[in-house]
Amino acid sequence: MSISRNPLGLLVFLVCPAVAIAQPSQADYRAKAAAELPQFRTKTATSMSAARLVPVDSLPPALRDKVKKVLNQPSLVTHAPAEEISAVPKIYRWLLDHPDRAALAWQRVGIACQPIVDRGNGRFSWADEQGSEIVWFPLSDGPDARIWYAEGQVRPGALLPTIPVRAVVVLRHSFANTEEVTKIRHEVDVFCYADSRAANLAYRLFGPSTDRTAQQAAEQMLMFFGTISQYIGQHADQTQKLLAPAKPAKP
Repeated sequence: MSISRNPLGLLVFLVCPAVAIAQPSQADYRAKAAAELPQFRTKTATSMSAARLVPVDSLPPALRDKVKKVLNQPSLVTHAPAEEISAVPKIYRWLLDHPDRAALAWQRVGIACQPIVDRGNGRFSWADEQGSEIVWFPLSDGPDARIWYAEGQVRPGALLPTIPVRAVVVLRHSFANTEEVTKIRHEVDVFCYADSRAANLAYRLFGPSTDRTAQQAAEQMLMFFGTISQYIGQHADQTQKLLAPAKPAKP
């Protein structure tokens, strides 16, 4: 098992999931390029209710316009169905605020996980060796949902161009008790936007597998936060060790 991407770095999957599946042959590429391109899935059963939770009108004008475009003209929308975990809500919420420490906790239990960088002021980033980089920050933190905005660029393969992307992530959650270990129910909807040329390139390369891969990526986002929260709840004696900040690099 591995957590190969961080939760919002999963945009690499959501727009161009080359990292998750084998590269097509040149013959496959030519066949797909010649075919009529269907649209990415842009609606889900929950996407409309998720979009209504985004506080668009309260955002600064420049950011408001970006968020509106992602919600109103998405290249791809995906949903991870609700799942339940047994965890301490206080720890779960703390990890939503500190995804860099969630990544460290995964590493400390022996699971491979790409590092996340805390940029300060609620901003975090993820990058890879191919030139992909995603930066995200919260738009809203309410009692029922956490909402993030992300933007950056992804490179689906070494020989492919980088693709600018934007996304809005709506993670809904409910708690039965805020102090004791109890059931937490959460689900996520992700709206991704890339210009039409980039979206068409992605579909030409990866075809119908794009939608399913995007859903799997959203499911991994829930696992990233949920499973480590549950593990910490079951091993309370390891909490300080698992959630401690990274040690400074030796000079």
